[in-house]
Amino acid sequence: MKHYEIISIENAGGKYWAVSYKLSDGHTDVETIVALDHQEAFVKFRNWMIEQLKSKQL
Repeated sequence: MKHYEIISIENAGGKYWAVSYKLSDGHTDVETIVALDHQEAFVKFRNWMIEQLKSKQL
């Protein structure tokens, strides 16, 4: 089961990237990530979400 789905990754100016995502419960949210490009923003966001899920399971 997917806990989240990335809707879009857009440049928010300079080194900031806005990651729009939808949670499995239907809520949508936006997280701002500092990265050099959209690929790094994707990786950082994914790692952040993994840490969030791990902390909730403990």
